[in-house]
Amino acid sequence: MSALPPESSESEAGDPLGIRYPNTARIWNYHLRGKDNFEPDRKAAAAVNELFRKMGVPSPRDTAVETRHLLQRMVDYMLGQGARQFLDLGSGLPNMANTHQVAQRAAAGARVVYVDIDPMVSSHASALMGGSGVITLQADLREPEQVLGNPQVRQLLDFGQPVGIIFICVLHCLWDKEDPWGVVRQFRDAVVPGSYLALSQMTTETHEQAAQAVFQMTQDLHWNTPLISRSRAEITRFFDGFTLVEPGLVTPAQWRPDLDNPLRDRWGDDVGDDAPALKVVIPEPSQEVDRSTWNLCGIGIKNQP
Repeated sequence: MSALPPESSESEAGDPLGIRYPNTARIWNYHLRGKDNFEPDRKAAAAVNELFRKMGVPSPRDTAVETRHLLQRMVDYMLGQGARQFLDLGSGLPNMANTHQVAQRAAAGARVVYVDIDPMVSSHASALMGGSGVITLQADLREPEQVLGNPQVRQLLDFGQPVGIIFICVLHCLWDKEDPWGVVRQFRDAVVPGSYLALSQMTTETHEQAAQAVFQMTQDLHWNTPLISRSRAEITRFFDGFTLVEPGLVTPAQWRPDLDNPLRDRWGDDVGDDAPALKVVIPEPSQEVDRSTWNLCGIGIKNQP
């Protein structure tokens, strides 16, 4: 699998929204039964569906829905640990249970920054995901200072308090040459110990042949991003400087399935009457490799210096 981008990946003149070729965010939206997609996206989605069907691997739609459920559980977990501010990087088009909806149903004062480079994503997010404690930012996460140095971000988030950094299904859209590990490291260095890193990433661990095939399809059909699966060791490197919480680096179905129906309780009186919390129960991690998916995921807590 190539780790190098093509010589030129710039948008074509006259196509500022990139609707001539498939777009990863819009294809994801289609798999989630959204309406913010175009014919090239739907054709690409159909091609991937057929490829996966022939290879006997999990369908993209099942994977997309599973990942949204994972996002909900991960945000619930971080809320249960006391996090009240989140940086959702590569957030994609608004769809089912967005980060601020999950967070603010439990903690009305939770604050969320959505970041995406895609102008269509940014405009839709601004229109549909506004409100108190929420901002959307069109920026390139590969240049973390575009996010970390933004005045709106600095005004909304208190970087002296823990932040939940979220990279759900986005790091596999970065080429190795773009140093996704360095990108994560820069965001890590901007937050205090006790902050969280939540991520999921396509892996070569369970469906290596299919991973290569879908990568090649992104190149043949001129998707706006690659889909680069990585090994467990490569994914583990994203957590340098973090301690993985139980159950560690696992498939989405194995990551705290008990939080699908979280039990909510109250914090102590010193926090306020309206601050719900989670009774977190840590499940025993499965010792078997789950071949029903090809993502690995986990949450890490930033270590003390």
